Amino acid sequence: MQYKIKVGDYLKINKGFFKGSFKVLYSGMPNKVTFSLSPIFHNGYQGFSPNIFYSIDSKIITVYNKEFKVIEISPDYIIIAE
Repeated sequence: MQYKIKVGDYLKINKGFFKGSFKVLYSGMPNKVTFSLSPIFHNGYQGFSPNIFYSIDSKIITVYNKEFKVIEISPDYIIIAE
């Protein structure tokens, strides 16, 4: 399944059957050779969202122990697939 995430938008992804889900935010490209994804973790009123930086040459990325294939990257959006 492919997902298209625009800058500032988040996507809710299931971790597996009965394992819950997590949210991932596309933070854009801080420069021409890197892009950033930010998984969102929360429990009640507390939460955090670390930025994870990847090389633009990355074909497979790992977010929260789940691998995704990078289909397309632009400063405005990213397309990833499971």
